[in-house]
Amino acid sequence: MTVGHTVSPEHLPEEAKGLVFDLDGTVLDTMAHHWAAWRQLSQEFGFELTVAKLLALAGKPSTAIMELLCEEQGITTIDIPKAVQRKTELYVELAGETTVVECVMEIARAGKARGLPVAIATGGSRPQVTKALTAVGLLEGFFDAIVTCNDVTHGKPHPETFLRAAELIGVEPQHCVGYEDAPLGMQAIKAAGFLQAVDVTLLPAYPKLIE
Repeated sequence: MTVGHTVSPEHLPEEAKGLVFDLDGTVLDTMAHHWAAWRQLSQEFGFELTVAKLLALAGKPSTAIMELLCEEQGITTIDIPKAVQRKTELYVELAGETTVVECVMEIARAGKARGLPVAIATGGSRPQVTKALTAVGLLEGFFDAIVTCNDVTHGKPHPETFLRAAELIGVEPQHCVGYEDAPLGMQAIKAAGFLQAVDVTLLPAYPKLIE
């Protein structure tokens, strides 16, 4: 039996011609690291953030998250670029311990075995993505394209990130399947007109984030 036979058509449709995966919380089990970095940042810079709030904002670039938090909490004294840089530093310190989400990688491997191009579409920055993918040995050779927040003008839930990934792998959006763990990402996939949007948090073996 091949790996392709172990993946349900519900998660890997026969008609799919390209697969596009979010990174944090989807391909990589990094949300705990992001939460630890954001929690430390909130203590250093004096703003409030909960796991539930972070998960609701997952997929947005860090700058957009900081801007929204400051606006909602009436904070005008935080140097947002400095805070975002610090968040990146905190995350990179932790990213070396990253592991893959195996139930999602099973789908990606099955797609590759079928000969489908596979891409990453993430709201993370290029340094964060490079560090995390290097840690799990996936920076080179597996993904056919990687789109980060540094490569687009509009972050999720805007569809640009997923549309750009589809373009780079040479597959029309309507023939792509998108995979996400966050509501904003699911909105982006649907707005991109993909064949299907798969919520990986519903996979039985998906790891849960605990506050």
